[in-house]
Amino acid sequence: MNYRITPIDPLISRDARSFGAGRPMHTLNWLSQTLVAGTIRTTMYKAGENLEAIKQIKIRGSFPLLNDEIYFPRPLDIVKSSSSIYQVKPMKEWPSDSGANMPLDGLMPSQPDADEDFKPEKLNAFWKRDLMIKWLNNGKKDFTLNDNDTLTTPSQDERVHACINPSTGISQDGNLFSTTGLDFIRRDETNKTFTNGQISLDIEAELPERFTAALGGERRLADFTRSYNDNTLWEYPSELPEKFDSSFRLILATPAIFSKGWLPDWINENDLTGTIPNTNAKVKLVSAVTERWLPVSGWGYERGQTGHKPMRRAVPSGSVYFFDVIEGTLMAKNLWLKSICCKEQDINDGFGLVLIGRGE
Repeated sequence: MNYRITPIDPLISRDARSFGAGRPMHTLNWLSQTLVAGTIRTTMYKAGENLEAIKQIKIRGSFPLLNDEIYFPRPLDIVKSSSSIYQVKPMKEWPSDSGANMPLDGLMPSQPDADEDFKPEKLNAFWKRDLMIKWLNNGKKDFTLNDNDTLTTPSQDERVHACINPSTGISQDGNLFSTTGLDFIRRDETNKTFTNGQISLDIEAELPERFTAALGGERRLADFTRSYNDNTLWEYPSELPEKFDSSFRLILATPAIFSKGWLPDWINENDLTGTIPNTNAKVKLVSAVTERWLPVSGWGYERGQTGHKPMRRAVPSGSVYFFDVIEGTLMAKNLWLKSICCKEQDINDGFGLVLIGRGE
């Protein structure tokens, strides 16, 4: 079932830094998988659902939704200068006059297809679905990047709070703390910031048509409303190939957690080959483009496991993995917005959802 989340208050998607009196509560730039999944599971548990059954529910998302258009994280295989767009691709061979320390033998570096040095421009964080499909299908060929097709992350709302003594009802001297939240309501005259929008979510569970729940730090509220018009937003695009039997690339639509860090668990470190989950195609990893790891934590409510969850490192959304098919044929719809993680709970929480596109 598809749901639209409408924030009532600025939402806090906490990072993994410690928080307490005198220390600020920071937010990530977007809602974490653990935050959204935890909210759904907590809501169902309070309604009397079985805990073990709740853990098995698959949750996909969340993604920005503005004017009935869904947006995906910007891919990291695009670089823009003041005058041109460049596509980041794996090198075919090592230049004779250069070298690099790669994390694994056989892995090739990727670089922009540029003939001269340039200063990259900062790009907005989210792309409209149609724009992403064009990039996945044709790369930079006949590709234009307009601000009207992109969004920045939500504006940040900073507040200073006082600690209240529950017995007296007055503030305690010196116990001030600050919070930073994501403001989905504030208007922006430039129309480039994600404001007055909603959040799209797909949940494999029976939930009320509409409900309100606390979402994130400080128990800020959001409305959840079932949508019957968003199914097509999650379907595999007809503009893309039905199958791949040579090269292709995967773009992380949500952060991924692998036991090997940036490297997917199903890739053999010795020969860089493996079989992608949900498929029968054997592939070889050619190259990867990632950013600095993303901290992932959360708060546990299970009996005997309450409190902060251990911090984990996730590969950020937008990261790109380049592959060659070495055996079999890859049916693309089997991977579209499906998880490439291996741990069941990470899959259920929506980590590692991918988009698929042409490799060359």
